[in-house]
Amino acid sequence: MLQYDYGSGEERGWILSESNFDSGMLGKGESIMALGNGYMGIRSAYEESYLQQKRNTFIAGTFNKFDGHEPTELPNVPDVAEMKIVLNKEHFSLEKGVIETYRRNLHLDTGELVRTVVWQSPLGNRYRLQFRRFVSLENKHLTGTEVEITSLTGSCTIEITSGINGQLTNTGAQHFREGEKRIYNRQVLEMLQTTTESNIDFLVYSAHHWRIDGEEILVEPAATMSRRRIDASYSYTAAEGQTVSVEKLSMYYTSRDLQTQDMATAELRQYALETSTAEFAKGYHALFSESRNRWKQYWEDVDIQLDSPNVFDQLSIRFAQYHLLIMTPAHDTRFGIGAKGLTGEGYKGHSFWDSEIFILPYFLYNYPDLARGLLEYRYHTLDGARKKARENGYEGAMYPWESGFTGEEETPVWGAANVVTGTATKIWSGFIEQHITADIAYAVWQYFTATRDDEFMDRCGSEMLFETAAFWASRVEWDEAKDAYVIKNVIGPDEYKEHVDNNAFTNYMAQWNIATAAAHYLDIRENRPDVYERLNTALLLDERYPKWLELADRLYLPAPREEDGVVPQDDTYLSKPVIDITKYKRASSVQTILRDYSRDQVIGMQISKQADLVMLMYLMNDRFNEEVQESNWKYYESKTIHDSSLSMAVHSITANRFGDREAAYECFAEAAAIDLGPNMKSSDEGIHAASLGGIWKSIVFGFGGVHMKDGELHLNPRLPESWTRLTFPLMWRGKRLTVTVTPGELEVRSDSAGEFTILSGNKTYAVNGSLKIKL
Repeated sequence: MLQYDYGSGEERGWILSESNFDSGMLGKGESIMALGNGYMGIRSAYEESYLQQKRNTFIAGTFNKFDGHEPTELPNVPDVAEMKIVLNKEHFSLEKGVIETYRRNLHLDTGELVRTVVWQSPLGNRYRLQFRRFVSLENKHLTGTEVEITSLTGSCTIEITSGINGQLTNTGAQHFREGEKRIYNRQVLEMLQTTTESNIDFLVYSAHHWRIDGEEILVEPAATMSRRRIDASYSYTAAEGQTVSVEKLSMYYTSRDLQTQDMATAELRQYALETSTAEFAKGYHALFSESRNRWKQYWEDVDIQLDSPNVFDQLSIRFAQYHLLIMTPAHDTRFGIGAKGLTGEGYKGHSFWDSEIFILPYFLYNYPDLARGLLEYRYHTLDGARKKARENGYEGAMYPWESGFTGEEETPVWGAANVVTGTATKIWSGFIEQHITADIAYAVWQYFTATRDDEFMDRCGSEMLFETAAFWASRVEWDEAKDAYVIKNVIGPDEYKEHVDNNAFTNYMAQWNIATAAAHYLDIRENRPDVYERLNTALLLDERYPKWLELADRLYLPAPREEDGVVPQDDTYLSKPVIDITKYKRASSVQTILRDYSRDQVIGMQISKQADLVMLMYLMNDRFNEEVQESNWKYYESKTIHDSSLSMAVHSITANRFGDREAAYECFAEAAAIDLGPNMKSSDEGIHAASLGGIWKSIVFGFGGVHMKDGELHLNPRLPESWTRLTFPLMWRGKRLTVTVTPGELEVRSDSAGEFTILSGNKTYAVNGSLKIKL
């Protein structure tokens, strides 16, 4: 059972706590209590083994194919968390004996996972065990575990077997060759493995240190090697009341790491061994202290404080910010963010539009350099997007629905069973869900607007903007009946509507992409001639520009109906039959409607998987007034099952903008509970990365009222009725701001010198140091 209000005083709102052990519900805790640092992610399976647990460790960007007929995925690398513990000849297992006390806490402020157990064995012996674990924020290669064992009933012979386990798979797929194993000086374990297709070397090191009541002792191990694993076995007899501490420190390196990618295997091996040995000498507590200091700095930069009678609200945003950091490969712009971060095998580690629309804004307004790095990942994969465009008969760059290391399409072709036919359902997203191309361009422009980073645009952003516009210009077709250019046969954000024409979200985003590229072309031609000359030569901008102008003016954009202001989601959505979807909206799991209807049947009804029109209203709120936004929110929400974790946050923000604070808070609470809430099966395959960005956006863009319009920063906050205060940081064009909202006042403070302007309530205000506005 999860507890959200554990801790008091300064700890309140910082601890995610688990108060009981349930061997049938392990996946939830493994995912939401996962540890990481953006380079590596370790799922929080217990040290001891249980049948239903899933041990996952992933290193960002290290994709491999099981065979040529499958997409690439992040390989499940050798595990170092496992420990077999035997106490007086009895195996420690919480499925046996009696659990007298149990508590597992993830400390969001320090990144440490702590489990405390008092356990009575089947033979009646009692023990206190404490497990501590962290992944270092200071040294991205490092993870550490400390186990303390105290016998409460007589002396105890403690036997521990611990090592490096390379026998793991990705749900049956083995991504590594056998490799090599070695033990140095009877202390340091080494495993070298290489991926089968991408040929990436992985080096893993582990070492153990023993202490009795705090004093280090030498316990000689017996080393064993078997297929794809190496272990060290230890034995020590402790007196009653003595506390035996075992530290296990481990390091991961790969030949894809920036600092080692040019090394030969022998050189990499020597480098990794030397650096690992030096780190191991520091010990668990010194290494954890270094990591804890980095966490402290992070929270000083990003912490959001809110006064709510429900501590879950405060915990949820810190939980989101914790995971947003540990999922993001800040160390290497060649890598993107997976849809499950680095917490599970779901979606194979691939990046989606989730990154640009839901996650990137968090970094844009907190760490703009990291936002730029995420966009540079899309620039690194631009050739893959060009290849996809060519293969489909288009120009420019057509970004893949699922992206790995190269930027080529990684979406599987076949998915779940069709409830009617019993055959596998074809996954059309990789073929016709194309709005991601405009979504990436949108994110590029959002970044540029908030930062005025001309260097990034000159080097990467302009090329991405022009190549995505070129794709859309080749994708549209002329429709005589509409006397306009149209976009046919697509999937919009609502993936329960396949093969539709003129999906409003897709059309509006494509038109924006084209119009923005056309305006930017004129800007660089006039103001940045060197950039213009280079890109014009490479991309034929002078030839493309006239077509862009025509399309920006004549691309069909579904307009609000006169009678009710509802914008058609696509050409046929509003003509389809309506059914009662109440039971599906209230279901405890997603896609329950596909148990009763086939996907083809769902396509034929007014049923939406997630926000589609509402997503459009959120991203392009300047094109639709509040009345139109409210009409569409109410119409489409009644048809939306919210089977995507992206949906609720967008509904929350949009409801706030047209003034329905109650609905906004209800949707926020639903979004916050997707991973963190009481549903114990929601996160088995990993956390929902984009929904965590959505939690932050619900607070900052929704309740905090932050948005950009015409290149200006707007602040129009609306707090939930129960909140009395909200304080959040914000980066805007090189200035770090602190925004505080109370029911009657908005305060903006800047830590940087110089005046700047904001807009609130359609009034412009100059800020120089601080500003207070009555609401």
